Amino acid sequence: MAPQRGIDEDTAGGQLAVFLVELTRQTPVRELSDRFGRSSSTWGNYLNGSTLIPRQLVGRLVESFTAPGSTRNTKAVRGLELWKAAEAERRASRSPSAGGELVRGRQRRDDALQQVVKYRAVAANAENHLAELRPMLAHTQSRLEHAELRLRLGDERERARAERALGQARERLGRVRVQQELARRRRMTAEEQQEFWMTEVLSAQEEISRLEREVRDLVTVPPGPLDPVRRDAADAVDDADFEARLEHITAEGLEDEALIEEDLQHLRPPPADPVQPLSSPALDKPALDKPATSGGRRLGQTLAWRRFVLPFPLLGVTAFLYWACQEAAFSRIGGWAVIPATVLCLPVLYGSLRATTVRKLPARVAAPLLHIAWSALLVLDQLPWPPPGTGAR
Repeated sequence: MAPQRGIDEDTAGGQLAVFLVELTRQTPVRELSDRFGRSSSTWGNYLNGSTLIPRQLVGRLVESFTAPGSTRNTKAVRGLELWKAAEAERRASRSPSAGGELVRGRQRRDDALQQVVKYRAVAANAENHLAELRPMLAHTQSRLEHAELRLRLGDERERARAERALGQARERLGRVRVQQELARRRRMTAEEQQEFWMTEVLSAQEEISRLEREVRDLVTVPPGPLDPVRRDAADAVDDADFEARLEHITAEGLEDEALIEEDLQHLRPPPADPVQPLSSPALDKPALDKPATSGGRRLGQTLAWRRFVLPFPLLGVTAFLYWACQEAAFSRIGGWAVIPATVLCLPVLYGSLRATTVRKLPARVAAPLLHIAWSALLVLDQLPWPPPGTGAR
């Protein structure tokens, strides 16, 4: 049905409303409410221009009521231009008075309080579901254990019957665990929403206090107390209505999840413009590949230099240090040359192994083993060995 209120086509909001009416092809507001959410009165206000429609809904209407192709793109661009003009007109027509800000602040606080009460009810419902699912889970677990016991102790005829009961018990246990996990997630989401809206309440209250100090002559009527939502849950589990209770919990959980998802969609940022900028991947690709190719070439050159050039000087320095310590051991200080060899040669030997791309752990093991072998041979050479050829005949 067409909107009941006349459309002022001289304003940007009226032009947007005319565009929406022509786009929806006189679709009843009840059908629009069922398909896209929100109440019928809200859609009536969208279509007569008294309320600005959200930006994301314009894109969804264009996609739903327009065939794919150039026509859809043209209408998407046109709808976006009309929405931006209506939004600018709405911002320009806002009253800058402090009284209007105070009224909006109170409305914001009241809306946040209603959201807190709603999510408290959702959290309480999820808590009741968890309390109801716990005995059901224990009952199902006991049935499963009983079926497993019968399967182990029964004969062939009883074994088939026990296997069927075991399969039913496992399937029911899986359903109960799934619903328990969903209820736990709903409770956590509801608690997060409560914290968010309580923060919104405090922010609105601070804004109201600031505005009340500026506007002393406004008379406000405090909102009436809101009755909390209470739900009672029975702890006993009756096997006769087990399936009915599980289906009831599933249905209520889906309703709560739909409610949470609808509010989360309102909190998400609006999507980007439907018209995407043109790009040329063929022209952009060489510019992206060139630095990667040059960087890979430099990395390969660095690894090759480290692997084939750097180890030889380090190995030469290591060999020279060990030779010098061995000559000093035979000339002056004897076996005590192991101490300066450990201080000087062992770090250089470890660095030489690491430079030849040996991993850290093998290098830490190999360097001390080689040094210990050299030290043992050096100490053994200091013993008074008999000259060659003078042994006993």
